[in-house]
Amino acid sequence: MSRLQLAAIVALLAGGAVASAVRALRPRPAVVVGQHAAEGTAPCSGTERTDMTGTLAALARLIERQAGDGLRLVDLDAHAVASRVLVGSTIGALGATVGAGVLVAADRLPASPLWLVLAAAIGAVCGWVLWRDVIDRIAVRRRDLGRAAADLVQLVAVGLTTDQSVDEAVRFAVSVDRGPDFARFRHELTAAPLRGLTVWEALDRLADDLDLRELRDLATAIERQGLDGVSITATVAAMAVALRERALDRLERDADRANAALAGPTLCFVVTTLVFLAYPLAVRIREAFGG
Repeated sequence: MSRLQLAAIVALLAGGAVASAVRALRPRPAVVVGQHAAEGTAPCSGTERTDMTGTLAALARLIERQAGDGLRLVDLDAHAVASRVLVGSTIGALGATVGAGVLVAADRLPASPLWLVLAAAIGAVCGWVLWRDVIDRIAVRRRDLGRAAADLVQLVAVGLTTDQSVDEAVRFAVSVDRGPDFARFRHELTAAPLRGLTVWEALDRLADDLDLRELRDLATAIERQGLDGVSITATVAAMAVALRERALDRLERDADRANAALAGPTLCFVVTTLVFLAYPLAVRIREAFGG
């Protein structure tokens, strides 16, 4: 068997393994999950070998513990993330194995079991990169939702300063277009009376679903006004001021972090420029003194 034939066989086996892994780790259709939820039955029974088996189930449980409710913010679940991480790790490891096998067959690399260890490490790095991508998406989503909640509180505070009632101030706040995250607040608060919910109950539900302390504090203040008749204009205004100060502090910390990240490249640029300018001068001084 020639080396070219050996490389082709390795490539075919690797392709089949990748296709099998992708098919095996594919998330379950939403229709099946909804059917189980409607019937009140568990999606997996017994040893849970239908979809989530072995390593995939353990990884899904670990991801669920690490991410918590953050996966729901980006419309993902632990099973989907675990599948993505395992598929990425498998593809990375198999790609590295195929590459090393082809190079070994072509006598470009010496045969060694270390290449398998390197392929496993590359697969682990690929899985880690995919997991970090999910974590970054959750962090960005939380930050965007926090900004939208802060905007809602500040708009409600503005509405209350114009002698509007709480309901009018909330309607004024949600009428402002502040992006897709704000649109969710608008939908929930607008539909609350149709579902028989008060404004503070709708805000409290949003706070629980999205884990937003700003909405929970606003709901508590509005509930006090609705049940006890207490004026909350000063309270909401103080909340808005605190949120603005917190946002300003966050911007300052981000700016300091960006400056710190630029310190190294700036120093390297200065040193390189000095060397570039000083070297010709040093050569001329040496030539002038007959060096």
